[in-house]
Amino acid sequence: MLLRVDDVQGNARALLVHYAVHAVVLGPTSCKYSADYPGVMQTRVEEELKGTQVMFVQGGAGDINPLFMGRSGKEDEDFRVMQKTGELLAAEVLRANKEVRALKAVTPSIRSKSELLTFKNRWEKDKHVDVGITTVLINGQIAIAATCGEPMHKLQTLWKEQADAPYPLFYGYTFSAGGNWPDYIPDLRSAAYGGYGADVSTHIEVGAGETIMLHHLTNLYQLKGMWRDEPGRP
Repeated sequence: MLLRVDDVQGNARALLVHYAVHAVVLGPTSCKYSADYPGVMQTRVEEELKGTQVMFVQGGAGDINPLFMGRSGKEDEDFRVMQKTGELLAAEVLRANKEVRALKAVTPSIRSKSELLTFKNRWEKDKHVDVGITTVLINGQIAIAATCGEPMHKLQTLWKEQADAPYPLFYGYTFSAGGNWPDYIPDLRSAAYGGYGADVSTHIEVGAGETIMLHHLTNLYQLKGMWRDEPGRP
């Protein structure tokens, strides 16, 4: 999904690309600094959209790897795989950008709420994990849930299904409100079945993912002014 900012003349100045796939086309056989496929995408799109700053943000990619990965150990071959992956995404971004339409807000506004949530460490019971989250509502229509760590895709799906907004966006890997980096954040079912990212390489307590998303939803409805001091419809 795309979030674009235009100037008063209608020219695109910033384009935020939201995509939920690990940036690991290049694997451990490559020791070079690289922005992986997001870097290729950014370069290609900026070449086409002159004057536009293109940025990339991860979604709930904790359990999503690229379909194609460069693992041959041969630098040229592996970089070609990364290049192709980024070019494919760039082509989709450019196609989708043609369909972006400006929102007409009755009352333009940006509201947000940040929280620092404390969870137990799943394995070391005497330790805790502090997770900073930020919920944003733009013009009453674009709802953003920003969460640090590597959340799994079902948490993103939960947000998109339950956020009562025309355009719900989920930004994982986003350090916005302090705390610790929680590593992988599995959904409840994944934590129960285990595996990489679900019990290996995660240390946050079971159920933390759903709790984080419930806080995001609670914050969103607060930003929409829907919590009342007495019974009744908002």
